[in-house]
Amino acid sequence: MSTATNTEVRTGFGAAILLGIGDDDNIACVAEHDAATKDEARRWIEQTLPTTAMPDWVHQRPHGTAGAFLFAVYTEGIRVHDGPGESRWENYPDDAPEHTADLIDGAVRWWPREDTQR
Repeated sequence: MSTATNTEVRTGFGAAILLGIGDDDNIACVAEHDAATKDEARRWIEQTLPTTAMPDWVHQRPHGTAGAFLFAVYTEGIRVHDGPGESRWENYPDDAPEHTADLIDGAVRWWPREDTQR
């Protein structure tokens, strides 16, 4: 009897543009990209984050885009495909560092920023 499943695993770097509102820093994923290398993940973020728009539902909130912000992350790991249209990203190793970027005055700034380090 075969133990094969429909699960497909791909390793690499997962990059995502995320939406935060107020103190909640991960309300929704706006865009994501699986990259083969960390350099590819960083390039995708640096090209995509400045041109990403807030989702329509954010504009329709009573306070519009006030308090809403977009930011980006990438981390090493695996994309696990569980079936048609179903997948999830898992950090691998479990303690893989998450690299974060903010959009400040139209420019992508990576953390930790040089101006915040001592």
